[in-house]
Amino acid sequence: MTNIAAIVAGVAFVTLAAANVVVMLEASQSSRDGTTRARLIAVHRAGGYLFVILLCIMAYSMSQRLAGLGITGHLPTHLVLHIVLVLVLVPLLLLKVLIARRYKHSHSALKALGVAIFIISFVLVSIPALSELLRSASPGSLGLRLSTGLIVAVCLVQSVLVFMKRRQSRAPTESSGISEVPARSTPLTNRENAKDPMNLLLAQIEQQTHDTKTLRFQIPKERRFCAKPGQFLTFQWTVDGQRVPRSYTISSSPIDKNYVEITPKRMENGSASVFLNDRAKPGLRVEASGPYGGFYFDQRVHKSIVLIAAGSGITPMISMLRYIDDLKLATPVTLLYCVRTNADIIFENELARLSGSLPNLKYEVCLSRPDPTWKGRSGRLTEEFVSQSVTDLDSPTFFLCGPNGFMDNARQILSTLGVNQERILQESFGESRRSTTSRTLEARAVETVVFMHSRKVCQVSAGSTLLHLAEENGVQIPYGCRQGLCGTCATRVLSGTVQMDVEAGLTAEQKNAGYVLPCVSRAEGTVVVEA
Repeated sequence: MTNIAAIVAGVAFVTLAAANVVVMLEASQSSRDGTTRARLIAVHRAGGYLFVILLCIMAYSMSQRLAGLGITGHLPTHLVLHIVLVLVLVPLLLLKVLIARRYKHSHSALKALGVAIFIISFVLVSIPALSELLRSASPGSLGLRLSTGLIVAVCLVQSVLVFMKRRQSRAPTESSGISEVPARSTPLTNRENAKDPMNLLLAQIEQQTHDTKTLRFQIPKERRFCAKPGQFLTFQWTVDGQRVPRSYTISSSPIDKNYVEITPKRMENGSASVFLNDRAKPGLRVEASGPYGGFYFDQRVHKSIVLIAAGSGITPMISMLRYIDDLKLATPVTLLYCVRTNADIIFENELARLSGSLPNLKYEVCLSRPDPTWKGRSGRLTEEFVSQSVTDLDSPTFFLCGPNGFMDNARQILSTLGVNQERILQESFGESRRSTTSRTLEARAVETVVFMHSRKVCQVSAGSTLLHLAEENGVQIPYGCRQGLCGTCATRVLSGTVQMDVEAGLTAEQKNAGYVLPCVSRAEGTVVVEA
């Protein structure tokens, strides 16, 4: 009975170790949504506790059998090795528990420890079983031959599978005759995915504030959608029979692969935002492309972050926070959120939940028009507010999002506090509007635009954009949002003057090199473009 119990305990021990490794690997898959990932992590945690309990029981049983003997030269070699493996396994388990609790983002270390624990557990259980088999079997017996043959067959099958996998991984590179080159890093991620628009179905609407709603869209099952927290989509809305392209930041976590959410704020003069807040209903279908944008959080690069937002500029920040929460990252985060009144706090309940869920999140709200009952910070974003809230100004990456005036002020404050400009990222927010200067150009004479590479000279009314002119004349210029935000259409102007409505999609380097955004650019006089 004792031998049977030991065998059952050994099999359960190894099975738990293997199951924990498999569950951990499944939970680390990027395709898993947040709910599934949380369930897998809970299963892994429960399996880990059972594994430790079983190890304690087995260690206690072994200590009782060895009581009064100790590890001496009178013990069989296999039993000494058995004891040594247990002594190695215990600190490995303690180390894994420590990393899992304190350094949850160290996935590679947890995987390596899990595999090591499984191997040691397998050897731990196999040694006494193999020793008993060899002791009881006579040379040349059928049982010994079958066992040996099974072990050899398993080793051969594993070797063949590894060899075939390596050949398959090499085949594409060898057949092309070209050495493998790492993918070029670009702010506009998933370019192949962004080229093909997708059809989204509005499934759910949630009221956030008196003038803001969250719209949840179902992503087609056949579509592989990958976004970074902070990026945006460009939608082709149909409002009163007119096609209205608008870009909105994704407010949901990119971990959720089945749906995507946006949170538009109602603007009195914004045709798209009024339509979405007043008239959009579940069942609405819309064409969208993306994701676009270089304003996003990357845990491999950004070891600590400070998020400074105003009004609806909170939408990319909530996506980042949800992403950090879903992956249980230990990234230190400070969120400074400026709004007019308490009723204007978008995602108020979600921010309260995240404040409790993320131990490394520091969250401050500042109201510019507080009511008498408000007990928090009031006023506008100031140097004192930032310096008191952000104790470390040398390490974090700063993300700014809100009205242009707010971001200009925030950047100036950070510069005064000595923050390197390279550590400041900002995102223009809201519907793009044509400047007064560009509107006055429509009444002016016809201009001339030369597309150098395409060898075309075109005449255009001053009110038309360079992108529209290029499309009319067969000049290929790639584009994304058509609002000057994503930077996809950035093209260099070789000579002449161009008026841009929006410059948010250009980097400082592109501006210095003479690049413009044709989707929001209009010629003044004769212009020569590189396209």
